[in-house]
Amino acid sequence: MARYIAALGDYNLELKHLPGTKNHADGLSRRPDHDQGEEDNDEVTALPNELFARVISDMAFNEQIHRHQKEHAEKIEEWKNKYKLRYADGNWWKDTALVVTGGEYMWKTIAGLYHGSPTAGHQGVFKTIGMALKDYWWPTMNEYLRKHVQGCGTCQQNKSNTHPNKPPLQPISPEANAQPFQTIAMDFIVKLPTSNGYDSILTITDHDCTKAVILLPCKETIDAPGVAALFKERVFPFVGIPKKVISDRDSDTRFTSTFFKELCKQLGVEQAMSSAYHPQTDGQSERTNQSVETALRIFGNFQQNDWSEWLPLVQYQINSAPSTTTKQTPYELWMGFVPYAHQPDRPSLLPEIDKRKEDLIAARVQAQKAMARAGALRSKQTKWTPYIKGQKVWLEGTHL
Repeated sequence: MARYIAALGDYNLELKHLPGTKNHADGLSRRPDHDQGEEDNDEVTALPNELFARVISDMAFNEQIHRHQKEHAEKIEEWKNKYKLRYADGNWWKDTALVVTGGEYMWKTIAGLYHGSPTAGHQGVFKTIGMALKDYWWPTMNEYLRKHVQGCGTCQQNKSNTHPNKPPLQPISPEANAQPFQTIAMDFIVKLPTSNGYDSILTITDHDCTKAVILLPCKETIDAPGVAALFKERVFPFVGIPKKVISDRDSDTRFTSTFFKELCKQLGVEQAMSSAYHPQTDGQSERTNQSVETALRIFGNFQQNDWSEWLPLVQYQINSAPSTTTKQTPYELWMGFVPYAHQPDRPSLLPEIDKRKEDLIAARVQAQKAMARAGALRSKQTKWTPYIKGQKVWLEGTHL
């Protein structure tokens, strides 16, 4: 077009509009041996149907409702006084909504129109019912639409589940008269910024007695022999060999390896494995990890690469503060006192050896009772509907 305009600029032209009735095409431009373009638009769709919202003809659908009202006159007679229906323009109405006397087909059509159509947008129960009630009504409409929305596969597949079916916790009850670090929970905090050559933390928590923690910097590449060596050098001299180890089935299989299993077997240590990403069993380690990560975020520098230097202080912070479960500090249950740091320097009131031992045993017994009570309460505070064999469920695939 630009070339034509430039070429026409060399001529003295005057453009005049000629109506189509007077514009008889030149015969030379309609040669019979040339393609006349009669089939140019065959099998060509300028605007396909999927570009348009799916619309049901109001007139046709309302005509069906009108016909059903006449066919189910006995229902109308039963409902008109009970639900305060009114008759106008040849139809029965509930306020501004047409009364639907048809069955499942009509209900399903309305539910699809006000919930699943592109213009409805798969809204929730409240909004779907609110939109539909303005135009249509039947006595069980709210319940039907509620079940329809809750059972919508598209919504379940694409929307976030804000009310998951949470199974009850299965806490491991503390053993009677357990000693400190007799049962420990082990886990790793990984993917940390490199700090002095370390990028992970091995957390060891006393599960049954004091709730004390030991935090050891390490590398994410550490294997089962490395974990055993680290425990021997940094933990064993202070707490000895545990009788039971609770650990996660982590992705690196450090705790599920043949070496670690054989090591536990040789030492007489019982292993309790939990499922990965499911803290119902290994909740103690998960809670410790949260506390450690929070403290490191608060005290670490802007680059978060000095966390290994703060780790001893974070360990002291956790062990010197009262546990929300036992109501006592881990240090007091472990050693009988809190090592001095920021506390005021006052004369010690430590009792005699025998009395101190009795008080320590009594404190540990009370702490174990508090753990058992807390576990029982947590297992009750859940909304859980057991699944039935053969029932279809949506599977969360984040960690598969």
